[in-house]
Amino acid sequence: MSEGSVELKQKTAVENNGFVPDYDYDGEEKVASRKNSQTEEAHVYAVQINATSLDPLTLKPYAGMPKEVLLQFSRRPGYRITREIIFWLIIAATLVIIAATIAIIALSPRCLDWWQSSPIYQVYPKSFKDSNKDGAGDLKGIQEKINHFLYLDVKNVWVASFYKASLKDYNYAVDDFRDVDPTFGTMADFDSMISALHDKGLKLIIDLIPNHTSNKHQWFQLSRNRTGKYTDYYIWHDCVLGVPPNNWLSVYGNSAWEYDDTRNQCYFHQFRKEQPDLNLNNPDVLTEIEVCLRRVESKYREDSGPHT
Repeated sequence: MSEGSVELKQKTAVENNGFVPDYDYDGEEKVASRKNSQTEEAHVYAVQINATSLDPLTLKPYAGMPKEVLLQFSRRPGYRITREIIFWLIIAATLVIIAATIAIIALSPRCLDWWQSSPIYQVYPKSFKDSNKDGAGDLKGIQEKINHFLYLDVKNVWVASFYKASLKDYNYAVDDFRDVDPTFGTMADFDSMISALHDKGLKLIIDLIPNHTSNKHQWFQLSRNRTGKYTDYYIWHDCVLGVPPNNWLSVYGNSAWEYDDTRNQCYFHQFRKEQPDLNLNNPDVLTEIEVCLRRVESKYREDSGPHT
């Protein structure tokens, strides 16, 4: 028999092959029947089997549902409505993100301001560089140290008050806003310092004290004598010697009023009695301060300004 074929044998059917008891036969018939069934020849059949049918089944990756089935599901209302809701939610979220991005860009400052891009180096002129060896720092000394500021990568220099002042309260009781105290130099030294700083790309911050002057200032001397427009340059109030108009206190805890025997009134001072407050409700006073501001090209830091 060739490879790939199967042999089948056929038995002749009998009524009883001797394994099943049959009481209708007698003993001799049983024996004869058994012999006949044992001696009867079987027919042999050969069946050819295709060899390829015995090869193992080839497995292929799952390709998903066919197109027709997918389309059938996609047309169902439940799937279609859900799909549309998700689609429009994505569109709405995208538009919100775009609008928020535009708003952030539009509202954000494009560049840092000059005072944010660099540290500020504060200079007290009297204790800084002494250019003439007189024991006190001066404006020329500041100019000589410009390279030191550049070495520190400082772009902003803040110079404390250097105005002419008779009261040595760190020169914050100013006698003249338009002049430099002789200890620190001259106005020419001031102009030279500004030019040198600007040539190196440095910003200069200068203290301005719009709240008060010293009681030696020309404005106060004219005001206490009730001279023209200067009469109301300061805050005056009727009072009696030793009895202030009210219980207001200065920052030092004593009375904020001081009697002036020339004008026979009390003037108001938030700091020392030698530092009378300016009347900033007077337009002429504001004009005087604006003139001082125009004197220099740099930024001013307002010191001891009144709170509004």
